[in-house]
Amino acid sequence: MSEKTTQKQYRFGRIKPNGTPALRLAAPIGLAVAIGMGVALWFAFPHPHDGVRTWLGITVACACLAPVMIALSWTLLVDRSTIPGAIAHPEHNVETSWYDQAAKDSFHLLLAVTGIGAAIASFCLPSTVSWTLAAVFVFTAVAFGISYLIHKVGDR
Repeated sequence: MSEKTTQKQYRFGRIKPNGTPALRLAAPIGLAVAIGMGVALWFAFPHPHDGVRTWLGITVACACLAPVMIALSWTLLVDRSTIPGAIAHPEHNVETSWYDQAAKDSFHLLLAVTGIGAAIASFCLPSTVSWTLAAVFVFTAVAFGISYLIHKVGDR
């Protein structure tokens, strides 16, 4: 006797390989969070709290927050390996390498343009422009230095 081990595929994946469908649990969690946030937002700001306007405001806030909260809870719950057609290692695909290269190129251009722009602006424009560009340059350089040191220590 041969036993079938194929399991029903769910379009939105499962919580774990043999667990419940992720959307089945994400929807009520997301709705509960959206309702809680809607109520909290409604009562956080000062305005008249009468019956109909209160319920209408809470309903509108919940309707706006519900899709985002359901998607967020699904993202936190789903096991990537159970999603049909999902790439096993998305960090190794071609789009990620393009993104990394674009980020590197734009960072170097930012350093060059703000440095040159601060130098030119110090001669031609009001001092606030040159100080602003210089501050952006210094912030970018410091952020790069800290990131470099974190990666250097982390790779040891």
